Amino acid sequence: MEKFYHTLSDYIHQNPLLENVTIQVCHYFPYITFGIYPCVLVYLFLIKSPLLFITIIKPLSAFLLVTIFRKIINRKRPYESMTIKPLLEHKKGESFPSRHTVSAFIISLVCFNVNIYLGIFTFIIAIIISVSRILAGVHYISDVLVSIIIAFVIYFI
Repeated sequence: MEKFYHTLSDYIHQNPLLENVTIQVCHYFPYITFGIYPCVLVYLFLIKSPLLFITIIKPLSAFLLVTIFRKIINRKRPYESMTIKPLLEHKKGESFPSRHTVSAFIISLVCFNVNIYLGIFTFIIAIIISVSRILAGVHYISDVLVSIIIAFVIYFI
């Protein structure tokens, strides 16, 4: 697995355009999802939708669960465990699971309840956010995959 991360990291660092795009995606794409979410909440509030409560509770539950889980596990990030240079400056530890990924996916799932096209759009954004976290060297693939599973489990409970 370490060879995979070294190869990936070397390839990205040798391609300035890919490196810049990955950095920009990591920085700005979460704002898309997290900007849409309060708009959805306001919309559901204004139309007095019964979905408002679960649209608040499910993402909140996922976020809190992952935050606690990360503190307990305190897994090192790929750049801490291997000799790779991350694309982002990031705190150490608490890599598992990815909070960006779980948040983006659970928000996309609750968006499907509001509008199918909004759900599809935010789901694509969630995938891009997840991949960018791996490419940036701040999360392992397993951090992201478990986060996606947690989002789906919490959504379907």
